[in-house]
Amino acid sequence: MKRLITTLAILLVVIVVGMTALVMLVNPNDFRQYMAQQVAKRSGYQLSISGDLRWHVWPRLSILSEQVSLTAPGATVPAVTAENMRLDVELLPLLSHQLNVSQVMLKNAVIRDIPEATGQHKAGAPVAPQDEENLSSVTRGWSFSIRQLTLADSLFIWQDAQGNQMNFRDLNLSLSQDKMRQGEFNFSSKISRNQQNLKLNINGYLDATHYPQQLNLDIRHGGYQISGVDLPAEGISGEAVFTASWQPAGEQFSVTNLALHANNSDFSGNVSGQLSPSLTLQAALTSQNADFDRLLAPTVSHDNPTTARQAKAPVIADSDSQPLQDSWLRSATMAISIHAGTAQWRGLQLKQLELSAHNSAGVTHLETLSGALGNGHFSLPGQLDWRGNQTRINLAPVLTNIDLQPVLAFLQLPPVLKGEVSLQGQFSGNGLSHADISRQWQGNGQLALNHGQTGSLNLQQMVSDTVARNSGRVRYSAPNDNTLPMLAGSFRLDPGVLSFTDLQGQGNDVRTHAQGQINLNQRTLDMTFNFAMSGWQGDPKLVKQLSGLAIPVRLYGPWNHLQYSLPVAEILNDTVRQRMKKRLDKWLDTPAIGSSQ
Repeated sequence: MKRLITTLAILLVVIVVGMTALVMLVNPNDFRQYMAQQVAKRSGYQLSISGDLRWHVWPRLSILSEQVSLTAPGATVPAVTAENMRLDVELLPLLSHQLNVSQVMLKNAVIRDIPEATGQHKAGAPVAPQDEENLSSVTRGWSFSIRQLTLADSLFIWQDAQGNQMNFRDLNLSLSQDKMRQGEFNFSSKISRNQQNLKLNINGYLDATHYPQQLNLDIRHGGYQISGVDLPAEGISGEAVFTASWQPAGEQFSVTNLALHANNSDFSGNVSGQLSPSLTLQAALTSQNADFDRLLAPTVSHDNPTTARQAKAPVIADSDSQPLQDSWLRSATMAISIHAGTAQWRGLQLKQLELSAHNSAGVTHLETLSGALGNGHFSLPGQLDWRGNQTRINLAPVLTNIDLQPVLAFLQLPPVLKGEVSLQGQFSGNGLSHADISRQWQGNGQLALNHGQTGSLNLQQMVSDTVARNSGRVRYSAPNDNTLPMLAGSFRLDPGVLSFTDLQGQGNDVRTHAQGQINLNQRTLDMTFNFAMSGWQGDPKLVKQLSGLAIPVRLYGPWNHLQYSLPVAEILNDTVRQRMKKRLDKWLDTPAIGSSQ
């Protein structure tokens, strides 16, 4: 045992002495020209290293440098600059004049993918050959290889074809590969744009066998969190796994086997597209549950401004003033289809949601937007125009047997009616918030209300009770379920005013005619329901009179303090007067007894 320890100690001393001798005998600055020539030969980029190269022997043998830069031929700014560079080299290959770099580490680097950093070659300009004959006597005979790349605390600047820049801050990347150019990577960064912040943390496998023609990625974990203005107050966070392919020449990408979780929503499917010359995107997604209320920013409430969308504290924004989603919608070409088993939007619980839309030149065409709400069905085809300062929307809704209560809640109308509504119309306006709909939208359509009920307000009972109090000679048995006859007719929406000109219905011995207005801005209504009810019992003459008489019930005033008028006495008195007048006119027209003709 003592002999073994002594042998190991001697071996350790030999290694330390050998490394010390190597560091003393080999000057790392001898590699400067060689590395620059190898980089130029393999990529065409010019490598510039400021200051002296120096050895660092613990915990691994490394070459350290200060400011370094990589510049493409003809570019006005470097593609890569870094404050520090560390090259981890292998000891034994140095003895045979081989510079094997196991890891390249750049710290505080700035990587630019912008036009100014792109190589520019003059047409017809000769390209100088780069071969072993151009190497100096100091570097001739050396070989060069890299297995791992590390970026720490760096910045990546990317610019799209429209000139919009995106900054990837606090970028950390660890990339390792084998001789077949296959390996693993870990990536994290923060992206800020116009008071929106995105955090990414991704790791997975890569296959660069066919790079630069194609790069394949297998993302085994992709965590993200996005927050800021025009987003929900709690932000959007989740994770994703997928397989991706990137073709640099055409800036084309494809994502397959996608499994994405966003807050409490899930999506799966495939996405493909192209980044240049403008974004082109095709997506086919399915979801078990899509909660759009937690994925989209809350809109400003007309009656409660305190519920306006919340924004985070300002951050440094890029030069482009448009939010990222708006700029893409105005310039991108997209075709998207989504199927969701269940979905939530503006408090509506939807089922079997189907969305099929395509976007081109700043206009989104909703070919299909349909689903089930309760026991009914809805369809909302139309288009959205993103080109102006405000989003212009045109919709042609078709509703079939939709529960009226959630519709009233969506429009922020008082829940005074129950039933099932069917509707067909054409509407247009700017924006999708409640304030936008109530102030700027307009259109017209046809509707039908089935199984309508007025809750605790039994209009037929009010009419019968009032008639009984005024005459005492008739009675009427009103239904206890407050069910109205089916109402059908036309309506019109002007900015801020919903008008019903001719709603008619008949059923349960009652004929109804309704008309009036609902003021969405002032939150008032003025509606009149005319009831002609048969089934009166009592005085035959009064029963006959009431059976053909339309008695109006007017509801008016603010939503939270409604009033009503029911002028039964005036109507009955006016009817009596009309009847007496007819008798008097008939009596006057009758010839006197005994008169000659």
